[in-house]
Amino acid sequence: MAKNYVPLRVIEGGLLPKEFDIAHDLCFVIHDAMGAILTDGETGGFFKHRISFSNLELGAAFDAAENPVEWLQINGMAQDAAKILKCVTFPAVLSDMLHCLYEALECSRKGKLNVTYMLLRKPLQESLYVFEEIVISLEDFAHKLSTQPLTLRAERAGGLDAHSRRIAKVLGILGAEVRFSPQRLAELRYDKALGFDGACNRAIHLFTEHHAIRTELMNINFVFSGPAEKQAQWEYLYLHLPYALDYMRLVVDRIAHGMSLLDPRYQEELSRKIAALVCLWTAWADPVSFDEAFAVHAHDHQRWLEAHCEERGHNDIDAVDLHTMAHGGFPGEAPMVRRIRSRRQDKPWKRRRP
Repeated sequence: MAKNYVPLRVIEGGLLPKEFDIAHDLCFVIHDAMGAILTDGETGGFFKHRISFSNLELGAAFDAAENPVEWLQINGMAQDAAKILKCVTFPAVLSDMLHCLYEALECSRKGKLNVTYMLLRKPLQESLYVFEEIVISLEDFAHKLSTQPLTLRAERAGGLDAHSRRIAKVLGILGAEVRFSPQRLAELRYDKALGFDGACNRAIHLFTEHHAIRTELMNINFVFSGPAEKQAQWEYLYLHLPYALDYMRLVVDRIAHGMSLLDPRYQEELSRKIAALVCLWTAWADPVSFDEAFAVHAHDHQRWLEAHCEERGHNDIDAVDLHTMAHGGFPGEAPMVRRIRSRRQDKPWKRRRP
């Protein structure tokens, strides 16, 4: 399937081997789906919260408050304070996260894999952790941010078992217990031996001493990577990153619910593209490396895609149909290739001020 795949983005240059085109496009489509939420929310002015006061005196006191959020918390309006913090924090962290992901994927395309892994650590471990805290309890998140922001560091959550339990709670809220494994997500994000944490630490530090990622004799992390090492780094990246990003997308969607009003037809097209790309990606991946959690994830996407197509009179999906749907169409339609002439077209949101 990979040999006949037409990439969604045709960009001159780059070193990415063709067999990774599907997974690379899958990661970028998920990135673009989250970017659309940010763009829609900012242009539509949805990242705002309206407060109603019972009398003019309270409104005047709020306007005069040196710290409006603290004033709301003191005056029994903690829910309003939490919603304001959500409206401020969510787009800012999402923008920062998307910049990191965009540059990580671009660096991968150019063969700068040390930079790719450097940039992935923050979105996967820290930004996503903050979003999970918002999903679990907005009020608790707001209290932590207002009184003890250091408690929002992922390191404070505990070990892998604690992360697994927290992610399981998020999956329950999302209704995604079937599609994702909390243990696999925790491992991918925080395990030094098997997850991105080890690779990202190696990319950031020239020398590492943790027993799981100890720098070998006569070596310096990542800087001596030759063709074989880069191939292994690409294989790990594109086998595992789509799974983590798809979970990230659901978390972002949950927070954005009621804030961003994307066209349902556009959301449907994104879901169709992602599901088709997941199916194509599954066909490419090495069955030995493609573990049970990834297989369950792909099967759930496949079931959704089949039901989605049957509702519209399209049955018996084949490989050609998957390629068409990966480009946003339906079976029987001619796929269209998006040609990127500049990076600005692919990065529509503005860099936010700190």
